[in-house]
Amino acid sequence: MRINKLKKFLILLLIILLPYHHMVISVLLQDFGFLKFWKEAVIAILVAITFFEQIIGKKRVKFNLVEWLSVLFIVIMTVYTIISDNRYQAAYIARIYVMPVMLIFVVRRMNIDKEDIRKTMEAVIINTVILSVWGVFQAQILGDGFLINLGYQTQRVSHMIKLKNEFYMLGGNFMQRVTSTFAAPNTFGMYLAMVITFMTYLKKGLGINIKLYYISAGIFVATLILTFSRTSWICCVVALILFYIEYINWTKQMWIRIIKITIACGLIFVVADLVILRTGIVSGMYRLIFNTITGRDSSLIGHITSFGGSIVKVVKNPLGLGLGNNGPRAKVFMSKPNLVESSYSLMAYEVGIIGMAVYFAAYFVALRDNIRIFREDKSKFILSVRGVILIMLVGFLSLPFIQDFELTVFTYIYIALQYIDGVSGKGIKGKEDAGSITGRRIGNKA
Repeated sequence: MRINKLKKFLILLLIILLPYHHMVISVLLQDFGFLKFWKEAVIAILVAITFFEQIIGKKRVKFNLVEWLSVLFIVIMTVYTIISDNRYQAAYIARIYVMPVMLIFVVRRMNIDKEDIRKTMEAVIINTVILSVWGVFQAQILGDGFLINLGYQTQRVSHMIKLKNEFYMLGGNFMQRVTSTFAAPNTFGMYLAMVITFMTYLKKGLGINIKLYYISAGIFVATLILTFSRTSWICCVVALILFYIEYINWTKQMWIRIIKITIACGLIFVVADLVILRTGIVSGMYRLIFNTITGRDSSLIGHITSFGGSIVKVVKNPLGLGLGNNGPRAKVFMSKPNLVESSYSLMAYEVGIIGMAVYFAAYFVALRDNIRIFREDKSKFILSVRGVILIMLVGFLSLPFIQDFELTVFTYIYIALQYIDGVSGKGIKGKEDAGSITGRRIGNKA
């Protein structure tokens, strides 16, 4: 029992502290390089505890298809690391992909109930409020000079020192995007999209005061807008559409109510920005949306160009371009790594077409399993897992999110929860909905 509590504590530690990793460990404490591996150490401890539990308890280890695919992916990563010309560099990058994957073996074999999930989700929401408020304060009040002085990566533009272009709107020509404590605005945007998704799906089950819920949701949505991450906007909309299709009775009155609320919120936002705050947010959003629709946005053009070029490169190099030589994280070792926007292409660059297919097959199998489980119990919690999976699969199309620990760790933990026996078949709503679905899970643990 104590061991199970220890594992729950370590999982919570990972979820809560990971968002602060880049600002605190990678930037502020960059001279203490060994600290950057704290997250890998936590995952290694969790894996070791789980392994010894299985051995001591003489439990028969039975993997489901997602786990078998994960095992195969780890084997492929190991082989590519061994045959690499620079094994240390390959291993350094490989752990970014492998360590989050290993959490599915850990979490699926934990004794977790709906109350554990509720408490963890509440902690995540509170933590995200802190991250959001800080992020907006930093971007709107402190300005980019704060991040520059802190040690974030910069560039020289004429006679000025500025952050990299990705931290600003419109290719560095407009206001700073909200980044909070993350490495980039897009990463923070995706994190917010996931939190907004499960919060919307589980707002009743979490037992949060309804006023507090709407205040938190308002903060998250406003912050998501200020990240100016179009990928995150699209991912969030896709996940919310899934929820509303499944659970909302679309009557004429419902449509009218939504239209009225949307117009009212839009007017309040526009008036507040143009008349009271005068921050230029509305102007920036207009320019961003206009340039996106008309195809004038340099970032959008870059995404399209990168995607087309990466397909050609993948076809010409079906076995990959060498593990550790690709993506933004490879800049630690190389001045000019093989950069690409899409996560799908990036994984193909790392371990070839077969390795890429194995890695993403786990996501699609988890999605298939989720649909089957949801047909049985119509659980909002199970549907929220599908929302998170969809967010990542859509986000992977345009950005290299597979190298962001904050996102992949959260995703694998969330996926594993749908396979745990004892999680309520009605979601996490309380004792009146505590019916167990033991025996109805796909790939029950041994």
